[in-house]
Amino acid sequence: MKFFPFVFKNLFRKKTRSLLTVGSIVLPLLVICIMGTILRTLESDPTGGKGMFRLIVRHKVSLTNWVLESYMPKIAQLPGVTEIVRMNWFGGAYIDQKPENMFARFTTSDAQTFLKVFDEGSIVQGSAKDWIDDRTGVLVGELLMKKYGWKLGQKITLKGDIYPVNVDLTIRATFKGPDETGVYFHHQYVEEALPRAKGFVGWFWIKADSLAAVERLPKEIDGLFDNSSVPTHTETEKEMQNGFVSMLGNVKLMVTGISTVIVFVILLIAANTMAMTARERVTEIAVLRTLGYPKGTILGMMLGESVLLALVGGTLGALLFVGLFPGFREGLMYSPMGGFAAGMRLFPEIVALAFGISVLVGILAGLVPAIRSSQRSITDGLRQVG
Repeated sequence: MKFFPFVFKNLFRKKTRSLLTVGSIVLPLLVICIMGTILRTLESDPTGGKGMFRLIVRHKVSLTNWVLESYMPKIAQLPGVTEIVRMNWFGGAYIDQKPENMFARFTTSDAQTFLKVFDEGSIVQGSAKDWIDDRTGVLVGELLMKKYGWKLGQKITLKGDIYPVNVDLTIRATFKGPDETGVYFHHQYVEEALPRAKGFVGWFWIKADSLAAVERLPKEIDGLFDNSSVPTHTETEKEMQNGFVSMLGNVKLMVTGISTVIVFVILLIAANTMAMTARERVTEIAVLRTLGYPKGTILGMMLGESVLLALVGGTLGALLFVGLFPGFREGLMYSPMGGFAAGMRLFPEIVALAFGISVLVGILAGLVPAIRSSQRSITDGLRQVG
C-alpha cells in the first residue's frame, strides 16, 4: 500500500489518455450490465414461484387456433386441477395501432376464478366485486393507469379486429403484480355483441394443487382430446414463456456472444494503453531498478496501475448502471416491451459480474507490459531515451 500514491499519480500522468481509457471501459460495461439484466430477466420467475403451479391448454397446432369451450368441464374433473378459467386474446386497438398504444387485452369467462388462478396479483383501487358485478367492467394494471392517466370509473373504448366489435369498458379496479401492462374484461360482453364468438376459447389456464400434478396433467389432458378434430397442447407457464422468447432466436447465445466481443474490445483498449505507458517509462523504470527497487516491486506497480485503471472504469460503469436503472426499466415498461420489462429488477450478481470483468481486464491488460518492464535489464533501459 505504501506505493499506492505513486501508482495513482502515474495513472493520471497522461490525463486525456487515462480518461478516454476509463470511458472506453465505462460505456461497454454499462452495455454488459443491461444485456446481462435482460438475459437474467428472461430466466427469472416474477411470480415468486406461483407460476410453477399453472398450466396452459391451447390448440396443438398454434396459439391462433381455437379450442372448444366444451373441453372445460372434462379438464376440471381431473385429479389435481383446483381451478380452471378460459381466456381469449381480444386484440383490437386503443386509440390507434401505433406500437406505443399496444398492450395486452384479454377476456375471461369467470372473473372470480381468474383472481384465484393469478393470485400473485393484488387489487389496489376499486374492488374485485366492482369488477365482477359490472358486465362492462375492466380490470387494469397500475402501470397502464399511470401511462395513460386513467382514473377509476373512466370509460375506455377498444376497437375490435379479431372480434369485429367495439367494446365500451368502465375501469372498475386496478391491480399490482408481476405484469401490470394488461386489461381484463368479461367475455360474456363480447358474446352478447357477437353471438358467433360463443363456444370458442383461446386457451384454458389451470391451477394445479401440486408439482406432481403439474408433471402429470399435460399428458392426461392432451390424451383426452388426441382423437378429436381439435387436439390440444398443454404446457407449463414457463414453457409457454420460453416459446415466445425462442421466436427471437437463441437470445442467450446472442447476448453472450455480443458481451464476449465487448469484453475483448475493452481488453484490447486497456492493453494498448498499458503498452504505451510501459514504453514511455523504460528509462524511468531502469532508474528505479538502479536505486534498488526489485523486479517484483516494478511488476506490482505496473500491474497495479492497470488494475486501478480498470477498477475506476468498472466502479463508474456499475454506479452509472445502478443510477440509470430505474429510468431504463420504466422506459421499457412504457414501451411495447412492457410485459417483459415488468419482471425486470436490479440483479446484484449481474453488477458484481460486470465489476469482476473489469478487474480481470485490468489484470490481463497489464500483465504482459508489467512482466516486460520488470524483466528488462538496467543497461537496456538506460540505453533507451524516454
